[in-house]
Amino acid sequence: MRFSPLFFLLSFLSLTALAGPLDLQRRVNLDPSVDSTVIELAGPSSPGGAYPRTTILSDGSILGCCTAASDGVKTLTVTKSTNEGLNWSQIGTIAQSTGDLDNCYVLQLANGNVVAAFRNHDLNSEGSTRNIGLQRLCRRMQERRGFFLSQVSQRAATVINNGLWMVPSAYYSSENSAVDQDILLQSSTDNGQTWSTPSTVAGATTTGRDGMPGCVDLVNGTLMCVFETTQVTGNTDSGDLNIKSISSNDEGSTWGDRNEVYVATAAEVEAAAPQIALSTGGAIVVSFYTDENNVPASNFKIITSSTGNVGSWGDETIVASGGQSSWPGLLSLPDGTVLEILNK
Repeated sequence: MRFSPLFFLLSFLSLTALAGPLDLQRRVNLDPSVDSTVIELAGPSSPGGAYPRTTILSDGSILGCCTAASDGVKTLTVTKSTNEGLNWSQIGTIAQSTGDLDNCYVLQLANGNVVAAFRNHDLNSEGSTRNIGLQRLCRRMQERRGFFLSQVSQRAATVINNGLWMVPSAYYSSENSAVDQDILLQSSTDNGQTWSTPSTVAGATTTGRDGMPGCVDLVNGTLMCVFETTQVTGNTDSGDLNIKSISSNDEGSTWGDRNEVYVATAAEVEAAAPQIALSTGGAIVVSFYTDENNVPASNFKIITSSTGNVGSWGDETIVASGGQSSWPGLLSLPDGTVLEILNK
C-alpha cells in the first residue's frame, strides 16, 4: 500500500489544513474550519511515505522526514520546503533497511547540526520477530551526507516481546511486557554524543501501554507530554487506546498530574497517536487519529485548549477522514501557524 504524507496548517489567527487558511478566533475555545487542499510532503517524485515528521531550521526552511517502502526495503527519506510548506522536494536519505526501520524525527541543534532519531529493529530469519531494539541518532553535516553519531538505547528482545519504540527527541516508549509499557526520557548535554541514564516520564505507577509521546513547553514554563495508553483509571487496563497528558514543572526531572485528554465515544474504538503543539497566545493543539463515529478507517482529529488543564479540552474538529489518516504530526511555525501532517 502506498502512503502519501500530506500536510495541514493550523493557526490561532489562521488555521489551515492541507495548505488552505482556516480562520480561528484567539480565545479560550477555538472554532477551527478545514480547507481540503492537498499538498504532498514527500515531494512530486516520491513513491510516498509513512509517519511524516517536520522541524524548522534556523534559515526558516522546513525539514521533513518520512518512511518510504519499496520491495521490502524501508528508507528514511528527507524532504525540504523553503516556502512555508507550500512545496516540497526530496534532498536525501538518512538510513535504509529490510528490518523494522521507522518513526523518524529531525531536529536542528544549537550548534547548527541536524539530528535524526529513529527506530531500527532488527528482524529474525522469519522476518517477524524483533531481535534488537535500537534508537539511533545521526548527525547530518551537509544535505545528502551524514554519519552515525550515537545510539540512545539498545535492548535484546525477550519472549515477552519487549522493545523500544517512538523517539520524539529522546522521549521514547519502552516495553516492560505485552500489557505494560512506559515512556522514558534520556537527555544529552553534548549535542548527542552521549546520553543520560533513562528516567520515567509516564507509566511508573500504572499498568498499561503508554506510548507515542509528544511534548511541548507551555507558555507558563510547564513541560507537557501527551501520549496514547490502554490505562483507564488506576491500574484498570483496556484493549482500546485513549489519550492522556502528564506534566513537569522542573524541566523534565519529575512528572505528575496525569490527566485524561480524549477518550473515544464508543466501545471497541480508540483514539491514538497524539501530538501536541502551541499556537498564538499559548493556545494548545493536540492531534490524534480515531476510528470512532462509525468510520471504516481512521479519522484525523484535533482538539484545543488555552491551558491544557483538566476538562479544558474542546472544539473537536475532523481534519481528514478515512483512508489511513494515521500518525499525524504537528509543528509550530513562527507566525503562530501549526503544521499538521498525516498518512493518507
